[in-house]
Amino acid sequence: MTKHSANLRLGYSAALLATIIWSGNFIAARALAACIPPCQFNFWRWAIALVALLPFAIPHLHQDWPAIQRHRGYLSVMGLLGVTLMNTFVYKAGQTTESLNMALLMPATPVVILLLARLLYAEPIGPMRLLGMLTAILGILVLVCRGDLSLITGLAINSGDLWTMGCMLCFALYSLLMRKRPKDISTPGFNAAVFSLGLIYALPCVAVEIWLLPLPSPSLSLFTGLLYAGLGCSALAFWLWTMGIDRIGPVRAGIIYYSLPLFAGIGSVVILHEEVSLAQVFGGLLIVLGIWLATIHAKG
Repeated sequence: MTKHSANLRLGYSAALLATIIWSGNFIAARALAACIPPCQFNFWRWAIALVALLPFAIPHLHQDWPAIQRHRGYLSVMGLLGVTLMNTFVYKAGQTTESLNMALLMPATPVVILLLARLLYAEPIGPMRLLGMLTAILGILVLVCRGDLSLITGLAINSGDLWTMGCMLCFALYSLLMRKRPKDISTPGFNAAVFSLGLIYALPCVAVEIWLLPLPSPSLSLFTGLLYAGLGCSALAFWLWTMGIDRIGPVRAGIIYYSLPLFAGIGSVVILHEEVSLAQVFGGLLIVLGIWLATIHAKG
């Protein structure tokens, strides 16, 4: 085996493993929805991730600190979008919608990114991209209406799906703003700053939950879920994803990411005993087709 083929195999394996780990986040959101409120779940997830990151970030922070101070406004926005809000919306969605629906909606984020890139940066949208975006939007409508498009007029859409779409918007904005990431901050320093600021901005919501809602009851499932989300989804999966992109590039890695609903679907059936509906299958296929048209074969 040549070094090039070994790198490709390692890249595909890393991206696939990261996707499998991320698919479990939606299952954890659904399974633990009754055990811990969403803001607290999100806070402890990122607190665990920050503790895991600090040994790698501390050697860089002294050199990065002046740049972190200069870019604190940008870092605050990234922390708010990527840490404070994004997964809080996922855990809130888990209270009222199926884990498979969340996993089917999230891969449509590239379409949202294309739309925002047009609005914010005036990037062109060619005919194939437009067709792909419309196809993916139709798939989203099929999903959130459970196959009954008449629900749109009655405004009876599941609130959990709306929270998931809020997460999609946060992730799309976060991804677009990554273009402006400061070059004078190391990757560990950047992540440590974003994690820390996001946790600070999450404190008011956590305080309100603690004041208004009963405290979570400690349990093995809650502890395991928090560790999985913090160490697995936040620390390990992002490291694997970065390794995959370095070796196979973002386009190929993105294609791997589109398999997320498959693994989430398997997990939701095996672990949560959820049923897969025809509307979910059809809506998911429309989203995948739309993404393929908009991002893989689009030239304009």
